[in-house]
Amino acid sequence: MNDEIIDVHIHFGAPKDEESGCFWSEEFTKQPAYFALLLITHSLFKKVNIKRVRKHILKVINKSKYTDKSVLLALDQVYDKNGTANPEKTHLYVPNRYIAKLAKENDRVLFGASIHPYRDDWREELDSCLENKAVLCKWIPSAQMIDPANSKCVPFYKKLAEHQLPLLCHCGPEYTIPTSDKTYIEYNNPKYLRTALDEGVTVIIAHCAMPFWGVFDKAYHDDFDEFLKLFEEDDEKGWNLYADLSALCTPFRSEYIDIIMKKIDKIPHERLLYGSDYPIPVFELTYNRSKNFFSWLRFIIKMMSMKNLLDKNYLVIKGMKFKDCVYTNASRLFEKIKYPTG
Repeated sequence: MNDEIIDVHIHFGAPKDEESGCFWSEEFTKQPAYFALLLITHSLFKKVNIKRVRKHILKVINKSKYTDKSVLLALDQVYDKNGTANPEKTHLYVPNRYIAKLAKENDRVLFGASIHPYRDDWREELDSCLENKAVLCKWIPSAQMIDPANSKCVPFYKKLAEHQLPLLCHCGPEYTIPTSDKTYIEYNNPKYLRTALDEGVTVIIAHCAMPFWGVFDKAYHDDFDEFLKLFEEDDEKGWNLYADLSALCTPFRSEYIDIIMKKIDKIPHERLLYGSDYPIPVFELTYNRSKNFFSWLRFIIKMMSMKNLLDKNYLVIKGMKFKDCVYTNASRLFEKIKYPTG
């Protein structure tokens, strides 16, 4: 697997479906991301259902010319600190068992698990995910109402570290999946991942904790600053710290990409993982280093003519001039996972 190009960040979601267990809330259907999903899956004027979403996403994954495999992400429900599931506070639920099934049926799909650390049965759920060859565990602290620094997470971290299963944690602003308690937005700041890093967890900071709207996202500038601080401490602390490049193809993130490029001594490209955040749209005008107008124009025309958004995302990020290793780093990282034997 170690030379395969892997997209580590692809979302799934569907309205209430008894067979899979998936559901989303009414509030989720009012978010811009919901309408993006309808547009991308050609469901604007048709009834969206799990069959339509699944067929579209798998088609995009299977027909990608540049991505060998893609991590499809589950998303666990909200749980309170007593370990009880709160579906009424959950805005998007994608069960592990469903994504594990899709991964078993399609060799270009990898299973991205999601396990809430407060749930009473987290050990059993994590064991099940490992048996089903999960390649990471995904959290969105604000949406799932998780405090990553809470002591309740420590036993969970020890188990992740034991199996070297990476934790992919959303950091920075979250405009896709709402939260039922806005105080948890604070926990999207990567500084709360220090406990996990100290426990030896392989942590992947999603989106490099970049503000989405640039200077207009003043409330989240500290998240990016903390991201930089963590990488500055990484060598001294001996952490297993990574970040993914998902959702970079948006109009206001170019200045943060430049900062990361300039800090290659602190943020080596060997610690960056390729991702898309699909089905979040890709913007062709986001970023291109060519100073020649005609080269730039040819690039834009090529991007606008591409139908497969995973391929478009790959080529736009390729134009950012990251080292080639970023596309295969996940392959090498996933090889380290210690799955149960026997």
